[in-house]
Amino acid sequence: SRFWGGLFLISRPGPSPPPSPPSPSTSQRYPTTMGFKYIGFVGCYTKPGQADPFEASHGGIPHDRSRVGKGVLSIGVGSDGKLVHLNNGDPVIKADALPNPSYLSFNGHIGKEARLCVVSELEGGKWQPFSVCFDEKHSVVKLEAAGEKLGTGGSYPCHIIHAHSALGVDLLFISNYGEDQGVFSIVSTNPLLVEVKPNQVVFGAGSNGNFTRQQTSHAHSSCVAPSTSPKRSLDVCAVDLGSDSIIQFSLTQKSDVTTLGCNEIGRLAAPAGSGPRSLMFNPNKALSNVAVVSLEMTAQVWLIRRRPHDGCLEGLSTPVSILPENWPDDCTSESQFNRGRWASDAVWSPDGKYVYAAARLHDSISVFKLNYTIDTYRQPASPEGCPKSVNVEKLELVQRINTGGKTPRCLAVTECGEFLLVAHQHSHDVASFRRDLQDGTLTFINRLDANCAACVKLARSELVKL
Repeated sequence: SRFWGGLFLISRPGPSPPPSPPSPSTSQRYPTTMGFKYIGFVGCYTKPGQADPFEASHGGIPHDRSRVGKGVLSIGVGSDGKLVHLNNGDPVIKADALPNPSYLSFNGHIGKEARLCVVSELEGGKWQPFSVCFDEKHSVVKLEAAGEKLGTGGSYPCHIIHAHSALGVDLLFISNYGEDQGVFSIVSTNPLLVEVKPNQVVFGAGSNGNFTRQQTSHAHSSCVAPSTSPKRSLDVCAVDLGSDSIIQFSLTQKSDVTTLGCNEIGRLAAPAGSGPRSLMFNPNKALSNVAVVSLEMTAQVWLIRRRPHDGCLEGLSTPVSILPENWPDDCTSESQFNRGRWASDAVWSPDGKYVYAAARLHDSISVFKLNYTIDTYRQPASPEGCPKSVNVEKLELVQRINTGGKTPRCLAVTECGEFLLVAHQHSHDVASFRRDLQDGTLTFINRLDANCAACVKLARSELVKL
């Protein structure tokens, strides 16, 4: 998110007080370590004025610029959803070791060493893996470099995810936002066993839907998709904000066994000038072909799906605004800055029934219920294992809640579905909300200081304990 202008200052009432603790039946399914249900990692910008599209022309979002991030912080999430600093609030990865650690990916598994992969969002993009463990006796998180810093293949990497390939090797997908063009990179964690060819894709020209921000491509994020074919090892969708497109790739095992071929298999055009930012497929198996896309520059969410018969993407409905009707008023300061449109993250609840979408400038989260029906009597002509026919009707707004901070950049829902965390870049904090498991609504719990918070990721505490 870069290079277009504006300035704003918004004052809003504070959030509601914490509710009562969750029911024991839900909490008992997820064991805790030292009272922490989850261990969190917060990536923070260590340089001022980062990833701010208002910076170049208007001096950026007004905030306390004397505060910059220290690196990557660790936090504990209690069984009541309250957040606490671990390691006395000191960073587990310091800024001088890896500057601008803006995005993280955790790949912990029981019985396997937990790893945290982190990108350094600078012109000369880098990433580095770290081993993770939690010393429950002293309530301290320990991170050690598990490899050297490596290039990301592009500039300003802003997103990284991991996936396990059918050949038994983990892959990393890195989105390089870029200055001149976006670059999507694929990294094998063990290139001696599996090599990816090509391992970099240059996206090229932008759509010019917005001349200031879309003259060139900008790879913003990616998401692994459920495969619709047994011949495909892995499918991934890359989101290009600059060209208003979502690009599908298939990684397929070649005849030499140790090589995965990366081929583009489809491209879906988003609405012109919408600037797609993030994409997430529904975690519910029956709905796994449905995905939600956050459209940053129009402040909307958009439902798309993979067609059962060929796996290609298509739009399901008209994009839905995440802002109140007629906001902002023409006479307010927000209206001159892209008309107040600046969406960030959009995520599903673990049951796939609700979408949570964050709006910067308005500093709110919109909660939508997915209305759908499943045809249990008719199976489409699709590969074995694909979900039955799903009729998606619409996203229904059930709540819009102020986040109590400024510039909500990243959302994370806990695996149990009880809590949602928000990283606020310009109010320098991470906030926790309780999710009502019945109607999806949110209630504020507490917040912690985290200078220039950019990303928050969570791991079940038992996955990282020493």
